[in-house]
Amino acid sequence: MNELEQICGRMLGILQQLELTLVEEQRLLSAGQVNPALLHRVTENKNEQLTTLQYVDQQRQRLAATLYAGIPPYGAFPGLHQIWLAITQLTENLSRNNYRNGLLLSQHFTHNQQVLTVLEEYQTQRRMYGPDGQSLGGGALGRRFSV
Repeated sequence: MNELEQICGRMLGILQQLELTLVEEQRLLSAGQVNPALLHRVTENKNEQLTTLQYVDQQRQRLAATLYAGIPPYGAFPGLHQIWLAITQLTENLSRNNYRNGLLLSQHFTHNQQVLTVLEEYQTQRRMYGPDGQSLGGGALGRRFSV
């Protein structure tokens, strides 16, 4: 059972790292202006952690079957049971944090869609910039003065 406890301990460690990653993701999404490069890096880090967690969980399942340890929460093994309870509690917290981050991301997406809609409407009414990069028309943006 010691090896199974070690694997579950490793799962708990990965989940704790994932918690820090989700906190960082929430910090980035709560900022007024999102840094897309940094958010992308955090998202990739989160995906790597989830992939590692999935691999370690598969190891846990195989080993538990080999040792006839049964299924979680491993009530017959006190040490393993405590680790599993910590994993369960942390997983519930992570689920809530991830849901919150999803809401924040959805807000950013909605805002960006609204901005694009305004720009597209203006683009169909009048070209904003000409091929030389200079603004055209200027009627909607203010008066145009020549010096």
